[in-house]
Amino acid sequence: MNSFSLSVYAPERKLTQDEQVQSFVVTSTQGELEILPGHANMISALDTGRFVYTPVGKAPVHGVISSGFVNVENGAVKVIAETLELAQEIDVSRARVAQVKAEKMLEDAALDPSSFRKYQLKLQRALIRQSLGGKS
Repeated sequence: MNSFSLSVYAPERKLTQDEQVQSFVVTSTQGELEILPGHANMISALDTGRFVYTPVGKAPVHGVISSGFVNVENGAVKVIAETLELAQEIDVSRARVAQVKAEKMLEDAALDPSSFRKYQLKLQRALIRQSLGGKS
């Protein structure tokens, strides 16, 4: 088996469904996870981070996911993401503005823990988006 089926969904879009791919890399809550053909069955929570998959006979597809879940079962991988964005869709200048705003908010010593975490995640997402922006 040289490939497996990949489906990636978010509330606002279906990125791919049952596409044959050679590999899938995503950021789980435990770190980076690479799925190859023959991977054991598993379920994992996803963290905000990059993803890349390589369709059979095509160039790799890069993007960003903001949390979700991945399910590997019987040679098929399904991803449900809160949000996802392909690298070529990223507006790098908008991501820079988001970074500056998040950094400014994080400087506020009176920020409650919930708000602090929210702005940490916004900063993390902005930095990841900038690092991938424009990649195809």
